[in-house]
Amino acid sequence: MDNVVKELSKGIFCITEDRPGGVSAYLVVGTEKALLIDSLFKCRTLYDTCRGLTDLPLEVALTHGHWDHAGEGLHEFAEAGVPIYLLKKDYFFFEDPDFSHALHGLKSDILTPLGENQVFDLGGFRLETITVEGHTPGSCCFLEVDKQIIFTGDSTGAGVFFMQLPGAQPLTLLQKSFKKLWDRIKDMNDLILHPGHRNQSPVQLHLGFIADTIMLTNKIIAGDPDVPTEDREMQSSSGHVVKCKSASYNLITNYCYRPDNITG
Repeated sequence: MDNVVKELSKGIFCITEDRPGGVSAYLVVGTEKALLIDSLFKCRTLYDTCRGLTDLPLEVALTHGHWDHAGEGLHEFAEAGVPIYLLKKDYFFFEDPDFSHALHGLKSDILTPLGENQVFDLGGFRLETITVEGHTPGSCCFLEVDKQIIFTGDSTGAGVFFMQLPGAQPLTLLQKSFKKLWDRIKDMNDLILHPGHRNQSPVQLHLGFIADTIMLTNKIIAGDPDVPTEDREMQSSSGHVVKCKSASYNLITNYCYRPDNITG
């Protein structure tokens, strides 16, 4: 699987799989270390790509345990002895047969537990881990406060937001996670989002997009009749068909959720 590399700003590279709906990973290169955020899906050349961009000591941090973000490329990083961090709440994706079939033979023994509020100090970049339980139990973002940059994975989506998947938490729990996230970022008026599926949005996303995601979540929980929704059937990785609702609001075009998973 080929990938496309784009330097977004000095020291920040976006690496996107060249396929429809392709997932995006980000390599952040400081003066002392480099951090790869997520590992794409089918790409087995990601380690070589990273090494072509930097020879600094390298670590990997996963925003969550889904197979399109914790992909085949992890094999090469593990073989090279690169630490791979993930919140323990998402280890089950590597251990439960219902999920691990999609993880390319990877097991949780390649992982290092990611700590809540753990900081990756790369030299010139200081990335703070913020847990956002919702899309998965162990979803998180990585926030660079001084530069007002946040790497969100799938925690807020990028126009498409899947809360209907197996493992997705109740919307009321996501609401609490969003409140914590918002309290941390609400005053960052210049905040730039780097989401896990960059090509899902036609424009660069900013703080207002997270505000809209929080607002739509609140409206769905409250049963707001003015929220436009439609019935959908989505296929999971195991082939099961999941019936769900899809809501939209501003740049959010497809917020999928299960009506039976609003309050748990």
